[in-house]
Amino acid sequence: MKRTGRPTIKDLAEQAGVSKTAVSFAFNSPERISKGTYEKIMAIAQELGYVPDPVARGLARRKTQCIGILLPQSIAYVFQNPYITELLRGVGEVCEKENFSILVLSPLEGIFTHAVYNAVVDGVIILGAASASEVHQVCRQRGLAYVTVDAGFSGDCINIGIDEEAASYQLAHILLDAGHRRLCVCTLQPLSEMLESSGDSETIRHRRQGIQRALEDYQDSGVEVQYLEVGTSYEGTLSAARIILAQENRPTGIFCMADVQAYGFYGAALEMGLSIPKDVSVVTFDNLPQSQLLHPRPTAVDQPGFQKGWLAATELFKLLGADEAQSVVMDFQILKTGSVASPAL
Repeated sequence: MKRTGRPTIKDLAEQAGVSKTAVSFAFNSPERISKGTYEKIMAIAQELGYVPDPVARGLARRKTQCIGILLPQSIAYVFQNPYITELLRGVGEVCEKENFSILVLSPLEGIFTHAVYNAVVDGVIILGAASASEVHQVCRQRGLAYVTVDAGFSGDCINIGIDEEAASYQLAHILLDAGHRRLCVCTLQPLSEMLESSGDSETIRHRRQGIQRALEDYQDSGVEVQYLEVGTSYEGTLSAARIILAQENRPTGIFCMADVQAYGFYGAALEMGLSIPKDVSVVTFDNLPQSQLLHPRPTAVDQPGFQKGWLAATELFKLLGADEAQSVVMDFQILKTGSVASPAL
């Protein structure tokens, strides 16, 4: 009688005349059986069209050989920011070395924790979550190894990031020290809508604290500040920048929290016949490789996304191997270029 349906491990074992354990060894630990047995099993597997069920294998081994990257917003939105690509490249290099795959996770039904409840992974790297987010508790309840990126260093989780407040303070001072008194600060998209009641991300909070400290140093100088929530979309920033730069008393100094925001202001300035830095100065975070295509290259906090992702994955694999992991406060430097000058207005 002709067999129908997907071949099973039992079918393969019977055809090869071996035990189901031997078949399992062939696909998972071939060094535990002889070369002849391995070749026989694999030849019959190909003949039968047998392919191991990855879900069943994961359940049996209680391992998936996969880690999750948990994004704070939808995949379509987050990947508008090229910085995320750099970070994932760093994670990917470590995963390839460890023979692990990556599963990209985003909030399910707009709820951050739901993605963790449903993720079939051995561990997870969480991007942008506040230290008060419920996602930390969910990971611990699941017994899931996890590392955060840019979650601040006030909690008890393993976190990878820079001193955001110090970097923001220094970056704001570059504009203020150059004489700028009308500033526009482009912030990242608030996460509170996505992350239940956990509030904005630690990144936004600490960067705004750094800006505020710098402003306090100039509190008697009549500094005016506009805060603009544009997220990390080039098109969104470009549209907003057109309006900001068309104001009669337009800001002379632009503080961006992501390179992609700076790209939007460069585009708007070019359209409007404005010069950087003669008419408007721009500072930003990230220092992405593609920023070198701009002239002048933006003055930026250099925090390599690749290295950040590499460190996060490295610490996560330490946890998966039951080794001691630790938070890493990365060094940062500010690349000072020709994008800042004293205001002409």
